[in-house]
Amino acid sequence: MIKRWLCILLVAAFLCAFPMAACSDPAETTPPDGDTEIPAPPEEEQPEYIDGREVISAEIVNAFDGEGVRLFGRTYINANNLVLENAATGAEVSFYGTSLSADIISASSTMYCRVFVDGDTEGTRLRITRNNTYTLAENLQEGIHTVRIVKATSSQNGNVKIDSFSTDGKFLRPEQADNLRIEFVGDSITVGAGVFADSAQGCNADNSDATKGFAYLTAQALGADCSIVATEGICVGGKSALSVNMLEMYESISSISLGEYPAETPYDIVVVGLGTNDNWYMMGNAEYTVDRFAEDYQSLLGLIRGRNPDAVIVCVYGMMGVSQNIVTGITQAIENMGDSRISSCQLPTNLQGADSHPSAEGAIEQSAVLTEYLQELIA
Repeated sequence: MIKRWLCILLVAAFLCAFPMAACSDPAETTPPDGDTEIPAPPEEEQPEYIDGREVISAEIVNAFDGEGVRLFGRTYINANNLVLENAATGAEVSFYGTSLSADIISASSTMYCRVFVDGDTEGTRLRITRNNTYTLAENLQEGIHTVRIVKATSSQNGNVKIDSFSTDGKFLRPEQADNLRIEFVGDSITVGAGVFADSAQGCNADNSDATKGFAYLTAQALGADCSIVATEGICVGGKSALSVNMLEMYESISSISLGEYPAETPYDIVVVGLGTNDNWYMMGNAEYTVDRFAEDYQSLLGLIRGRNPDAVIVCVYGMMGVSQNIVTGITQAIENMGDSRISSCQLPTNLQGADSHPSAEGAIEQSAVLTEYLQELIA
């Protein structure tokens, strides 16, 4: 009995010397009911707005993915640069401030772009001389502005790459636009070759400008976004001045980048302006007959219809004169398609520009006829 009591006393003494943490008072670690404090989640940063327009970062703009800029034509990204290759490819940036600049890369010193500020339709011609920072707009009244830069020279002259845009103010998210969309498929006439010269001169980058050709002028008149798939010397199916024809180019990025261009949002209208080079090719190649041309033209119409299932397709011809062989071939191709949404429209002939291409004045006249025709079709 004495031993039992001694054991109990020894255990009690041990417990008093080495208290166990598990025996601590729970009231010291658990707050009473109703007093528990839960940390508040961090507040999300609210976007900044200027006159109802969301401010975005330069990183969003210079990602060139369509979220921070509006893109036109068959643009693509290479090494984080926005590549403008086809004529009339471009980008539109919105900002709050007084100026906008762009770092542009070009391997050629004979490249041109045209810059449109706040809806101006004339634009300012900008010569691109290799790699430089270019002021696109400056000394504007402080406020919200929109600047569009469009490549004025064709793909045969090479490409320009926009590395980044910068502003003295803040970039704004582009407004959603539900504009009419037009695609132009054509040759040198479509890209405004020689519009600034006379017939005694040859076409070159200095006297050409796609934004002054009948195609771009028509898009402007209709308030439409446009893409131009065209270049000098190209035929529908033949190959003379170029190693590529339109049957190949139409599904590619451009005449110099023949990788397949992915399907775009379908266009509302597609205007095909081909036949002039095909006539010359036909005259020099006896095996290339009217029937063969009609087959190639029909194949092209099939490619266009495949990418634009609901588009109005208009085949234009005559801008540098009329060959009955070409008229017959185009008519035959349209009839064989059996598609009520494909038609033709002859445009006025003008030979006053370089190498007997349409002049700037001639392009205005051609655009007026085409604009009226399209307005009637889509009314």
